[in-house]
Amino acid sequence: MGIMLKLKLLMIGFVLVFSMFVVAAGQTQPRTVTDFYLTLPGSVNGIEGTQESDLYGFENDFRFYSNERNESKAEILRYRKSLIKIEDIKNGYLRLESDKWHGWVELALFKKADGSTLVAISQVECGPVCSGGVIFCAYRNSHWKNVTQEVFSESSSRRGYYALPRVGTSINSVCGGDGCRQGQVLAEFQWNKQKFIKK
Repeated sequence: MGIMLKLKLLMIGFVLVFSMFVVAAGQTQPRTVTDFYLTLPGSVNGIEGTQESDLYGFENDFRFYSNERNESKAEILRYRKSLIKIEDIKNGYLRLESDKWHGWVELALFKKADGSTLVAISQVECGPVCSGGVIFCAYRNSHWKNVTQEVFSESSSRRGYYALPRVGTSINSVCGGDGCRQGQVLAEFQWNKQKFIKK
């Protein structure tokens, strides 16, 4: 093989590697559950399709919202990270808590059949009883969309809340203590890579 041919092959290889590096460096798609959480808008209304939806459990916005319009990006990032109590990157699960809340927030990732990621957000408020709702979102091209109606048959548990899985792919509707035994599983919803099916 001549020197010129070797140089051409080397240049082609360099260009391909450089192109892949540029594409990877410019990629903004979140990868981990924490990336998705930190990418979420400050308000639930920043997600397309939430304004016209019944968002039981989210009426007063995300629990992690904290005057984000008037804070710097660094302050928002610091505050959001301070709320993380369980961060399980491997299993795509987060639990958020604050000493200012009576409840918690969970996020879990579910892989779809087409390889895209579905983000579930469960928000729980506790007083004498615990109750809350869940929404499901897709993130594409720096844009959040509420896809709850496409993948889940219900989005509020007036008798309790939704527990997202740290391990596995089932979401449980759990009794919050109103007319049932607190902590009792009321229903299970199994992910089939397209939607959740009530078992």
